[in-house]
Amino acid sequence: MPKHVSRRARAKAPTVANPILRSGIVGLMVACGVAAVDLALPDSAHAQTPAKQALTPKPTPKPADGPLPGSKPAAPAAQAGATGTESKQDPVLLTADQVTFDEVNSVVTASGNVELAQGKRSVHADKITYNQKTKVVTATGKIRLVEPSGDIVFADYAELTDDLKDVFIENIRVLMTDNGRMAGNEGERREGRLTRVSRGVYSPCDLCKEDPTRPPLWQIRAVRIVHDNEEHEVRYRDATMEIFGIPVAYTPYLSHPDPSVDRKSGFLTPSFGNNSNLGAILKTHYYWDIAPDQDATFDLHYYSQQGPLLGGQYRKRFESGRLELEGAITRGDVANTTIVPKETRTRGYVAARGLFDIDETWRAGFDIKRASDPTFLRRYYDFREDYLTSKAFVEGFHGRNYAAITGYSFQDMRYGNPIPEPVTLPYAQYNALGEPGSLLGGRWSFDTSLLAVSRFRNAGPDTQRVMVQPGWERNIVSNAGFVTTLSGSVLVAGYKAQQFNYNDPTVRGDDNISRFRFFPQGQATVRYPFVRYGESSSQLIEPIGQLTFAPKLPNGRLFPNEDSLDVEFDDVNLLQPNRFTGIDRLDDGMRFTYGMRGAIYGYTQGSASLFLGQSIRLSDSSAGFSGDSGLEERVSDYVGRLDLQPADWLDVNYGFRVDHETFRPRRHSLNASAGVPLLRLSTSYTYVDQTTSRNAVTRNRVEQANFGVSSQFTDRWNIGIAHTQAMEPQPGPRSSLAVLTYGDECLLFQTIARRDYTISTTGEKDGNTIFFRLVFKNVGEFKSPGINASFLGGGSANQ
Repeated sequence: MPKHVSRRARAKAPTVANPILRSGIVGLMVACGVAAVDLALPDSAHAQTPAKQALTPKPTPKPADGPLPGSKPAAPAAQAGATGTESKQDPVLLTADQVTFDEVNSVVTASGNVELAQGKRSVHADKITYNQKTKVVTATGKIRLVEPSGDIVFADYAELTDDLKDVFIENIRVLMTDNGRMAGNEGERREGRLTRVSRGVYSPCDLCKEDPTRPPLWQIRAVRIVHDNEEHEVRYRDATMEIFGIPVAYTPYLSHPDPSVDRKSGFLTPSFGNNSNLGAILKTHYYWDIAPDQDATFDLHYYSQQGPLLGGQYRKRFESGRLELEGAITRGDVANTTIVPKETRTRGYVAARGLFDIDETWRAGFDIKRASDPTFLRRYYDFREDYLTSKAFVEGFHGRNYAAITGYSFQDMRYGNPIPEPVTLPYAQYNALGEPGSLLGGRWSFDTSLLAVSRFRNAGPDTQRVMVQPGWERNIVSNAGFVTTLSGSVLVAGYKAQQFNYNDPTVRGDDNISRFRFFPQGQATVRYPFVRYGESSSQLIEPIGQLTFAPKLPNGRLFPNEDSLDVEFDDVNLLQPNRFTGIDRLDDGMRFTYGMRGAIYGYTQGSASLFLGQSIRLSDSSAGFSGDSGLEERVSDYVGRLDLQPADWLDVNYGFRVDHETFRPRRHSLNASAGVPLLRLSTSYTYVDQTTSRNAVTRNRVEQANFGVSSQFTDRWNIGIAHTQAMEPQPGPRSSLAVLTYGDECLLFQTIARRDYTISTTGEKDGNTIFFRLVFKNVGEFKSPGINASFLGGGSANQ
């Protein structure tokens, strides 16, 4: 009759008297992915074991395809039991409420909270048996296997053959580390690496808490699902995509990487659509995982009204840097003007980016972009910037010192601009900053640069400039509360220019010049902050006064102008020594600047601040500010800024410039949003009066506004609508946009409708477009690159 041990057992050193029990438990462990190398049973079970000769099990066979990557081969069970040698792997621990052996039927049984553990792997079951006559190991009850990867396998019944290769599991469920779930009526494991699920489903979506039996948001139902642990891939045969339990798509084959894979070679999800300029669109992509440090993507786009486009990207990481290459080429139509007909030519673009560490101080890099024509990127990639900027550089950082040598090249992407862009090579600079208190109680600074600008096809003068500017600054806080900042600098610059024009330095002329400039400048800024601390907030009122002094310079038109072509006078540069953007034009003479800052800051939330300021010239200046700058007279315009954020439901940022005589607004810039997630309004408004004469009847103004409304009307649904309207100089709509978004833990869906009202000088227009984006977690992304929509008005799907 069966004998049993009715106390909880714990593993000890292996002996030759327990091979049958070891064989059964080892069999279940291998079936579930646990490699057995060392196993022991309680001493009281030793005497109840039959003779060794008849019961010694076979060695554990090695899987046909070898061990899993990163694992060590398992020692044969018989060898470990017979010799008693210790394995380098972690020992296997067995616990159970009861262990029995039926001598008549040759059956070993471990029952009651059975647990096998080895390292990070563990198996839990209600009951484990091994039948020597049928050579079958079975596990029943609530079976749970925890893999080192974190995946958990659940089953009600498991059965395996005596060669330990083939495993059969009923009612299998798998919970993956990324919260993905796989389940089926039955499953099997082959060769220790393939897990096959028959009539199974897969989904990363959470189940409904109120009714877990309801279908998830989406799932893949397949005749067979195979999880390959060596290839780290999940494959489906005869797969059907179901959304809300409704079949929406079928494919005979589908695969995607398992959660352990960061990247894998293969075809990416294609995209499709329609566009008025390109026709029907099909975009295919192939991803190539070349090595752990490099990969590539190949793109092949088909267009019914244009030739195919071939493109790709290559990425590589080095020990001391990284490299990225990108490009595309096609043969398509190009419209030169509205009069000249289209011509077919080869079109494309190239881009390269790299950054490499030379040593601990120096690094080098480049960022190069070039297109065959201004319309290529807009048509094929929806790129709408005015310029492509390419640069190459070497730069170094050491303490508070910085040095760099850079070369720049530009490509104008605006339609119909015939003027070629300049090339800047080199632009070298060095900046150093001393320690606080290192010089006369303050901090010294030293800046120097070398600049060379070359132009082609008579587009302007060629210029070379060298500059050195030492400086000093100190902050002094008096006992009375005054905060005084003293600063000074000396600019020494030398210029050379070829084909220079005295009347207009931006236009090519006939003179070759050499110029020298010496410009000392000093500033004294005094602030007196009044601060009050209340129960819920603190308040600040801070008057500011500043005196700037410098000698008067000769006419600025005697010098080339490469970095000071425009001035945007506002509260940001009101207190700066030089209100120009660079050093080719200088803010000379003496002036007094004053302002007032007031603010309130809540201790828990909310803040508001307001700044107003103006500058007054005390001496004549040759700076030559333009008539619309606000600095052309002795008294400047008023500038200010309001920042208001009392709570999360309101955020306002408003900057302005007001004429000092007529109080007519010259510049407005507003960004504001208000509301709660359920309903939030936003706007962006810009107004610029570029009229050079204050009393002119006809004004040169630019006015444009963006309006938007969004609503997070559920936890997962969001809608947003935006519109851009121009008021001056050419009134009319510019673009409209609507976005509908759904997002949860396993799905992202977006519908983006856009109408573009602009028409280029070549007659090209984008019209009305719809984009679709559907992202299934772990499986892929489906999106439409552009479908023309006539229902928005003014367009035709077939135009």
